[in-house]
Amino acid sequence: MFCLNFEIKRKPLLLSLPRHWRYNYSSMNEEMLGDIAIEKSCKERFGVDFDIAQVIVRGVQTGTASQGSIFKTTNGQVWLYVASQSPLLLDDVLKIVSRMNLEAEAFLPPNAETDYFTRIGSAKYKALFPGKHITSEDDLTYYKKLAPYNPALVRLSRIKGEIRAYNLQSKAWHKVKDYNYSRIKTI
Repeated sequence: MFCLNFEIKRKPLLLSLPRHWRYNYSSMNEEMLGDIAIEKSCKERFGVDFDIAQVIVRGVQTGTASQGSIFKTTNGQVWLYVASQSPLLLDDVLKIVSRMNLEAEAFLPPNAETDYFTRIGSAKYKALFPGKHITSEDDLTYYKKLAPYNPALVRLSRIKGEIRAYNLQSKAWHKVKDYNYSRIKTI
């Protein structure tokens, strides 16, 4: 009888995992970094500090140069974060929200400036009609929509059964995920 001597060499953990596990492991890190980047951007640009509990959709196309993510915070609110390489207006974000099959509850102004949209709207109105006075909020409705809004942070009140994304090849909106959400308003 004879005996064989074997040496067992251990490979590093990352190399010993199957290929699809390695991909998922690295994409998990990228997703965590993306969540942290969104949280940091929301704190710096909008003055809102929250923790992301669940990402519903991440980085979906919302236009030719814009992407959005929908996430739920630890306190149960659902938010849409949209960022673009080109300038966005409040009107563009309104169209994105509607075409994604969502309903907005609030559009958070940059730098927690409560009268941001009104200030920009009245400045645009006065530039166009210098001698005319603003008599009511109805005069500013259109001009508020011309305010620059990139990135955008929108608190959602409802997701209507499915979330849609923009398809660059077909230039149309298609379903990305089935999801229902309705915020119950308390009085």
